[in-house]
Amino acid sequence: MANIKVIIPAYNEAGSIGLVVQAIPSFVDEIIVVNNNSSDETSSTAAAAGATVLDEPEAGYGNACLRGLAYVAELKTKPDIIVFIDGDYSDYTEDMEKILQPILMDNVDFVVGARVPELREKNAMTPQQVWGNKLAVFLMKIFFK
Repeated sequence: MANIKVIIPAYNEAGSIGLVVQAIPSFVDEIIVVNNNSSDETSSTAAAAGATVLDEPEAGYGNACLRGLAYVAELKTKPDIIVFIDGDYSDYTEDMEKILQPILMDNVDFVVGARVPELREKNAMTPQQVWGNKLAVFLMKIFFK
């Protein structure tokens, strides 16, 4: 199988990050948790679960993602595939192999999960996730125009 790295941006995810790290399939070569200035035990919990832990003091999901990518860019052996997942167990780690299949078998370069109704599978998101997504988009429109 390909060399696969998983990057998990995490902010105050101590309650779930250990479970997420442990649920990552064994074919993954390295799990990288980017602690995004958490005030809880996210870092130590992730490390205890076996993850490489990086710190990104600049707040923001994007900053944490970029910190993970910068780390990967510095590695001697570059990964074939980088997977981003959330640290709150909102992504299904057991589906990772299925999601990677288009890359591994069909020469596809990029696979992304979709939250918009036109692109996502039926029942892919719980009603709470759909509502939360709508609320987040609404608030982003208000705050960031």
